[in-house]
Amino acid sequence: MSGELEILTESAERLFANHVTPELFQSVEAGEWPDALWRAVTAAGFERAEMPVVGATVSRVAGRHAAPIPLPETILVASLLEEAGLAVPEGALTIAPSVITIDAGGALSGTARHVPWARHAPHMAVICNNDTLALVETARAQISPGQNLAGEPRDEVCLDGVTAVQTAEGVSHASVQEQAALLRVAQIAGALEKILSLTVQYAGERRQFGRPIAKFQAVQHHLAALAGHTAAACAALEAAADAPDFLAVASAKACASEAAGEAAAIAHQVHGAIGFTEEHALHRYTKALWAWREEFGNEAEWNSRLGAHVAALGGDGLWPAITGSGG
Repeated sequence: MSGELEILTESAERLFANHVTPELFQSVEAGEWPDALWRAVTAAGFERAEMPVVGATVSRVAGRHAAPIPLPETILVASLLEEAGLAVPEGALTIAPSVITIDAGGALSGTARHVPWARHAPHMAVICNNDTLALVETARAQISPGQNLAGEPRDEVCLDGVTAVQTAEGVSHASVQEQAALLRVAQIAGALEKILSLTVQYAGERRQFGRPIAKFQAVQHHLAALAGHTAAACAALEAAADAPDFLAVASAKACASEAAGEAAAIAHQVHGAIGFTEEHALHRYTKALWAWREEFGNEAEWNSRLGAHVAALGGDGLWPAITGSGG
């Protein structure tokens, strides 16, 4: 990690540590907007982090704190708008995971489901059936509130008759999904780092039969497996952020989503019942992992796409694709 990224990471760590509290999670689950946290994030300029490396770095730290704000979504949409030469509006931004139909006049039709933070984001980006990026005002849509497993808003947005306020052509759903998946990988990597820290600490403190449970070989095996899953996801993230082609991003999301499920199970196995209690921090991160592993494609979807991509390369194209040798 470069010196600049280290400084950025330290700054983000301090910010989220000061603002992300158990009380904040409770208020968000009750439907409130985390205004103080969002104002701090925007004052630091994190919502305009450049893709992919800086955006992934900030999202990773946010994931390490399970920060309940649409920061990755805002980073992604701002990047898409800037790249398309469109104005970036103020406030939180979100994006529809599914493709929506648009007509020649810019009117949309269709319903987007599981939209992150739609009820709180003044604007939402939509990728349309003709590879058009459309920006809409969410106030003009019909929003039905929902939540993911982590308690984060995941809303249903009916866009029938809503007209886009800005559009740009030549933006494919596949390319946007890859960028969104990369930021979810970053969040997963950060959350994995956190649960590894929590689990190692707990295993060192919890005593059974006169010694810490970390001294038992079975627990040590669990901790080693948890560390391995965390290291694999973090390495995959860093490789994909540095060179975000399809193979790297697809591999990273498949790896991170699988690691999320395995690591959460191990962490709860080591913690026992206390990890499920409202008072303990662990469940905040494991629920986030279970939710994020599914968003923008789970490991089954990305592994399937990887297999199809590699098969299409043929024998002559496989080795160069794996090694990056180009021949």
